[in-house]
Amino acid sequence: MTGFDWQVSLEDLKKGFVYDSAKEQYVCLVCGEAFEEGIVYRVPGMDDRMYEAKRFAAYHMESVHGSMLAQLLEMDKKTTGLTDLQKELVRDFAAGLSDAEIVKRIGAGSASTIRNHRFVLKEKAKQAKLLLAIIELMESGAPADSPKFVPVHPTATQVDERYALTEEENSKLLKQYLPKGPDGPLTAFPRKEKRKIAVLRHIVSYFEAGKQYKEKEVNERLKLFWESDYVTLRRYLIEYGFMDRTDDCSLYWVKK
Repeated sequence: MTGFDWQVSLEDLKKGFVYDSAKEQYVCLVCGEAFEEGIVYRVPGMDDRMYEAKRFAAYHMESVHGSMLAQLLEMDKKTTGLTDLQKELVRDFAAGLSDAEIVKRIGAGSASTIRNHRFVLKEKAKQAKLLLAIIELMESGAPADSPKFVPVHPTATQVDERYALTEEENSKLLKQYLPKGPDGPLTAFPRKEKRKIAVLRHIVSYFEAGKQYKEKEVNERLKLFWESDYVTLRRYLIEYGFMDRTDDCSLYWVKK
């Protein structure tokens, strides 16, 4: 599991980690690092303190990533629905600042304006809760064979109809472009956007989250899929937000 998994519960999303019962481990929703149940982990810099897996997952979240609130507020407007100003105010509200203190910090507006922002945020929360209930009720009445959509990767640069891809469609596309099996090679690189995303999503799964790769290592992996033009694959993985790289292009990693 890498990045944010929107299938997790609200409580797990707020904690920043989830329990994977199949593997018996707690997994960080931000970086994908896992902590196996039954193992005791030593707290770095504190030789006399050790935590069991669940507590260490919470420690990892706080010590490595800060708060889950901070991580969520780093997401862009298309994901959270919040403007930059609203994000700033959420940080202030979470820090316990009064309306007057926020006005002073901003250097503009009035206490009544800040109160109005509080009201708007609470109304958005009500709407989100109602929408969630509506969707869950809708899905509970849907037939078992109703189409299931492939999750959009959280670092997508632009979410639109290109991502309206069902699991069945995705499977058919991969078989079409990878007839010799999932390890490649590609018969061609698709021109249609939805097909590109399906292929790129599959290819990026061959890179380990949290690991940095030299450009040569990236090229070697991509050649397995399209030896004649692996540079195009590399460019699209960056362009569509699946991977990121340093300014000098010396290191690449799966974007989270």
